[in-house]
Amino acid sequence: MLGQLTSGQQATAGPTPRLPFKRFRIVLIKPSKYDDDGYVIRFWKGVLPSNTLSVLNGLTEEVKRSRVFGDLRIEIVTFDETTEKIPVKNIIRWSQRPSTKLIVGLVGVQTNQFPRAFDLGRQFRAAGIDVIMGGFHTSGTINMLGEQEPDIQALVQESISIVSGEVEENWAEILADALHGRLKPIYSFAQDLQSLVDIGSAPLPRISPKTMRHFAKPSFGTADTSRGCPFACSFCTIINVQGRKMRERSPESIAEMLRGNYREHGVTFYFFTDDNFARKKLWRETFEEIIKLRKEGIKISFMMQVDLARKPKDFVRLAAEAGCTQVFIGMESVNPQNLKAEGKGQNKVEEYQKIIEEWHDAGIVVHTGYIIGLPFDTKEQVPRDIRYLMDVIQPDQSSFFMLTPLPGSHDHREMKKRGEWMDPDFNKRDSFHATVKHPNMSAEEWTEAYEDTWKAFYSKENMIKILSRWNHNPKVYWNLVSCFFWYKNAALIEKEHPMIAGFFRLKERLSRRPGFAIDSLPVHLWKRAREVTALLISWAKFLKEMEEVWLQTRKKSEKEEKWLEDAQRIQGEIWQALKIAEWQKAYSDAKSTLPAKAKALLDPFEELSSKIIFSRKDLNAFLRQWESLQSRLQELRLHLTREGEAARGWLDEMVRIHRSMSLGDRIQEWQEAYSRLRHSLPSKYRLLHAKFDALSNRALYSREPLQRFWDNTLEQVKGMRIWNIDLGKLTASLIKDFFLTTYFAITYRSASRGE
Repeated sequence: MLGQLTSGQQATAGPTPRLPFKRFRIVLIKPSKYDDDGYVIRFWKGVLPSNTLSVLNGLTEEVKRSRVFGDLRIEIVTFDETTEKIPVKNIIRWSQRPSTKLIVGLVGVQTNQFPRAFDLGRQFRAAGIDVIMGGFHTSGTINMLGEQEPDIQALVQESISIVSGEVEENWAEILADALHGRLKPIYSFAQDLQSLVDIGSAPLPRISPKTMRHFAKPSFGTADTSRGCPFACSFCTIINVQGRKMRERSPESIAEMLRGNYREHGVTFYFFTDDNFARKKLWRETFEEIIKLRKEGIKISFMMQVDLARKPKDFVRLAAEAGCTQVFIGMESVNPQNLKAEGKGQNKVEEYQKIIEEWHDAGIVVHTGYIIGLPFDTKEQVPRDIRYLMDVIQPDQSSFFMLTPLPGSHDHREMKKRGEWMDPDFNKRDSFHATVKHPNMSAEEWTEAYEDTWKAFYSKENMIKILSRWNHNPKVYWNLVSCFFWYKNAALIEKEHPMIAGFFRLKERLSRRPGFAIDSLPVHLWKRAREVTALLISWAKFLKEMEEVWLQTRKKSEKEEKWLEDAQRIQGEIWQALKIAEWQKAYSDAKSTLPAKAKALLDPFEELSSKIIFSRKDLNAFLRQWESLQSRLQELRLHLTREGEAARGWLDEMVRIHRSMSLGDRIQEWQEAYSRLRHSLPSKYRLLHAKFDALSNRALYSREPLQRFWDNTLEQVKGMRIWNIDLGKLTASLIKDFFLTTYFAITYRSASRGE
């Protein structure tokens, strides 16, 4: 029950008479990892909080509340290293205070975080501080390979205590051992995967406000409502640590946690970290409890992980009613051979589309997990599969991973038995590096296929297609825009996986992996200045791209839609009569053969043909300019030199097209049509730059017609160079970006607030 430790904890911990300490400080650290240059990965603001920190914070708060250690003053300090610098020297000083006992817990350690966690642990042990380490790496390694593995023994040699498994029923015991100076080398609580912790009676996770201040959205929480997964995927470590038997918290206790976090900390959105929410026995009751909360005015929403199997008819409906806005589905591949090879038999590719449509019909965004580098992948096949994923399956978001055999998985154990090569550097076991030999691709080809997948899925074209599906639903639309900012910034600008990345990378000069040189302060500042400058330029380009995406996908009013439909029809008739699409194609074919002076004369006409006509005046001006094209073409043809002789045939074709136009009295008809349209469009919409695509006869909102003007401006602005950056060009670019993005930023902010 909430608020009580188990009887086993009470008996083991018991009262602690005559302790030489008055204060017990428990420091819980979720370690980060090193990047490829040896720097600790840390961001100014994080995105995805650690559930492990919340779980252990809740367990420790319960030990404190229940006075297991009598009058001993218990203090809890949490750190998430992806957003907070670990104050190692301060922690050591805390341990040296009179009558203070301090213990450091390195918690939730994944395999790729193990090198950083080990280095932190050694620093604390060198100062005489007790250290314990737990997480999926230590748990999976011990469960699948045993305690004699080199990395486990390295911890033992450093006197770092190791925890394997879940600690809900044993946390007070571990803390009592630390107080009495009798920490064991290894605590193993997961030998029997059929008899694991009953999390239904365990204390609930508790958010640390101190740590959440370092996240971009403090109202974003994580929580596990159940553990385990019934499936047997060979690459999975969860089933060998948390078992295949589902264990869950009671719906009432979940509601109590959500209500408390809402009232105390303002948490309104959760990522339920359950590996498979759909396999909970009490899923219906859990949804119903959350629905009750929403009726109380506590508007909780959440994201959850589910499988691809068909759900009971009420599951999706109730999920939506309970506030589910997004589901994460482990799709892994669209290739049936790959799924079979990895024991993912529950995934049926032929059913993917219908399953996703069911979620979409309920207004729920679908986020798929996809693995690059499964046995039947090739450098040619991966792009085809991703195109099928985008065009046919149509998820709204995807997270991509490189196949990585992690300690604790069946794949890893079998590869180790066979003696197959795996990169020995655990820091690279992050599913973002090639760490094994692939049967069909070199490491370089595999990495390129992985990176190209991110670029393809989060391309402007695919984001436009996705957002166009949701522009009828403003809440979903703007949530997706926010996710695209997060994901594309992380994967393609910061070059880190979104699930470990935040916003604005920080690099501490002295926090570098052993074996890497520490740069002098001037050298470090020089490098960072160049990196930050490049980052700002990338962000400016990214903002422009996202503005273009917004312009082409935003929801339009009925009046604007009607105007656009009429204007598009009229301009389409004009462009067809003038044969502009034919002219554009001929000019495109001729460009490579034309001299620079000829292109300078004709480029303005290509730009002219992409303009939207708003009024009768615009039409008349356009026709005058277009008529002058005939004389320009004749003049060019007469003055072509030998170097331009190859273009003569193309120019003849353009002249022929231009001469074949027969407008008759249609000009008057068009003028009258634009006179009728003149007052039908609100003036504010003229601020949104648009273009006309002659090939598709469609009007599109876009800032591309301005691009040539700005590019010409940048060419004219010259200045001194420093750090290989043209400061004049940078200044002009920033001025341009300010004007181009201000309107978008204001609109995004207003729409995201529902104004």
